[in-house]
Amino acid sequence: MLTGWRKSRARKRAKAARGAAHASLPDAGRRLVENFPDEIWPAVNAVVAGYRPIHDEIDPTPLMETFHCEQARLALPCVAARGEPLVFRGWAPGQDLITGAFKVEEPEPSAPELQPQLILAPMLGFDEKGRRLGYGAGFYDRTIQRLRASGSVTVVGLAFSAQKLSRTPTDRYDMPVDWVITEAEAIRC
Repeated sequence: MLTGWRKSRARKRAKAARGAAHASLPDAGRRLVENFPDEIWPAVNAVVAGYRPIHDEIDPTPLMETFHCEQARLALPCVAARGEPLVFRGWAPGQDLITGAFKVEEPEPSAPELQPQLILAPMLGFDEKGRRLGYGAGFYDRTIQRLRASGSVTVVGLAFSAQKLSRTPTDRYDMPVDWVITEAEAIRC
């Protein structure tokens, strides 16, 4: 119960910081490309799962377009059902998207399901140990847990540097990220 209260307070602070950063740093998504480490840069044909930004999330589109130009295969998350892991479906820049659950843009149901080697995950807040604060539905936590159990996946949280918390409240279901990339730096967790 105490963790839930702490998460709620942390979400409010992180959301306010994200909103202010989004307003003052309109090109922050382009800076993600500059800060993305070579050691985790995707190989040709690697599957990279990104996301379509909602609200005032940092925009991964420039990073995803760069990966696509370098011949990585892209995927976007689709919500299968509440309480279930995300499904990633193939997508390329310029392809049409539909509005799925939670009013998030996602590929058509006919798009092929892909298993990513690299996940770009949105965050409300984070800390240097890779603890990620999401919206609370647990979709990414369940997905990361499933993918880590079935093979190798690198999870990179994307956020504005202003969303950094001194310590992110977590519980046993929360899955940490391997890296955090912001408009200002790359943090190995």
